[in-house]
Amino acid sequence: MGGIWQGAPFTVSGSLGGGALLALGTASITVSVPGARVGNGVIVAPNTYPGLGVVWQAYVSANDTVTIVITALSALTPIASTYNVWVLQ
Repeated sequence: MGGIWQGAPFTVSGSLGGGALLALGTASITVSVPGARVGNGVIVAPNTYPGLGVVWQAYVSANDTVTIVITALSALTPIASTYNVWVLQ
């Protein structure tokens, strides 16, 4: 079994949100996370709550790259936020 990476989470420097989304619309951002491998699990948490009706998730989309996706459950404008990312090995 693997464990959570040691140390502080990786904080995404770019912001995600702030633009209007239709119901079930998505927005995403990718970030370089050295050592992340396809198949690793990811835990993600926003630094600012993006709002009611916004779901966030993340996955390793390529080696050393994590993609964070937000989905609007109804038409809304998510509050922009940076995200903390933990990759599970």
